[in-house]
Amino acid sequence: MIVLAQLSDTHFDSHAHNTERVERVLAYLADLPHRPDAILVTGDITDSGKVEQYEQARAALRADVPVWILPGNHDDRANLREVLLRQPPSDEPINQALRLDGLTVALLDSTIPGESGGELSADTYTWLTELLRDTPADTAVLLALHHPPMPMYSTVVDPIRLANPDRLERIVAADERIVGVVTGHMHSMATTLFGGRQLVVAPSVASLIGGQWEVGGPGQVPIDYAPDPSLVLHAIDGHRLTSVVRIVPMGGRIAVQPR
Repeated sequence: MIVLAQLSDTHFDSHAHNTERVERVLAYLADLPHRPDAILVTGDITDSGKVEQYEQARAALRADVPVWILPGNHDDRANLREVLLRQPPSDEPINQALRLDGLTVALLDSTIPGESGGELSADTYTWLTELLRDTPADTAVLLALHHPPMPMYSTVVDPIRLANPDRLERIVAADERIVGVVTGHMHSMATTLFGGRQLVVAPSVASLIGGQWEVGGPGQVPIDYAPDPSLVLHAIDGHRLTSVVRIVPMGGRIAVQPR
């Protein structure tokens, strides 16, 4: 079994609030008797893509397991590349492949520079097609991106979700190795089906945004910065994906009771 921890929408903004929340989540993961094999951070690493915000993220996102990062609509590809990935700055899509024993995670860049909505470029689809072609038949595949490809009943996110999901849905439906799709962007936990596979939308570490049933009038955004941070733990056992949401208290430690 492989376990992945998914954090999303950390929104480092040069202030202490979100940094403390990320550090608390990472401390929780570090204290686990069985640590995850890798940590995925699915976009909106920073609040406005500034270099100093990525430096803040680099200092906070330290763990003794691999940390994999993909961009969100609040990020800047060039600055993310230079500060977090230690690569030459570039505005090209940041697509990456995480390969573990029996699992390949395709991290897809769904951002459109300068825009809030998402789209997978032709180059990204080509990259994914080649990755799947080169992945062994007995290896499970998990897709990760920032923008949800389906309506999630959010007045905030639905207008700026993934704009071209049809080709991705056909790819998911046609490939039995794909166990699911994970995203962020929504600042709330949600699950549904996409291409016949699980679609899991992770909550934000930074804040909570309510659904359309919580909106009282035009222009209102039900956002709460107070709830304890949360993350999702994904267990991949063969070709079965199980996702568990975990709320991490900001104060104190989580006790383990003997049985």
